[in-house]
Amino acid sequence: MITVPVADGIYKADELIAKAQKQDAPIYQASGGEEATEADASNESIGRKFYKHLMNGVSNMLPFVIAEGILIAFSFMFGIHSADPASPEYNTFAAALKQIGDLSFGVIVPVLAGFIGMSIADCPGLVVGFVGGLLANVGGAGFLGGLLAGFLAGGIILALRKGFSWLPKPLEGIKAIFLFPVLGAVL
Repeated sequence: MITVPVADGIYKADELIAKAQKQDAPIYQASGGEEATEADASNESIGRKFYKHLMNGVSNMLPFVIAEGILIAFSFMFGIHSADPASPEYNTFAAALKQIGDLSFGVIVPVLAGFIGMSIADCPGLVVGFVGGLLANVGGAGFLGGLLAGFLAGGIILALRKGFSWLPKPLEGIKAIFLFPVLGAVL
């Protein structure tokens, strides 16, 4: 198996194909789930890991940004003040579009934080990141607060995993769906 960055597949495709045809690559031996992915992840630089987690959050946030922008823009087609009940331009359909767009806009930061947390620490990271993103929203910390909340969420869950590694294997499911999300959200 040849493991390279995506850019190598684009810019060095001929070289990779030649390497594969010569069978000039280590033979992949599965060793039981997470161990192989941990080894691959440890080869990445800190900057690359940061970028990967950030882009996971941004790419999952982007559909919300687009949806809210388009819905709010459509509401303006009925007039710039068409969502304001005090305006003579008021239109209930335009007001509904604007309200849905505003709601979509309200979850941008929590979605960003949640998916950064999930990229770092799987589903418990999603929960803790989303809660952190909601707190960043309420506290007025905005986009940067959401970034910080997402990375903190991932770090908190990783620390909790390490701290509770002594628990027996049969409790793995409880840790992931109950213990880590609850403790992480509190922290």
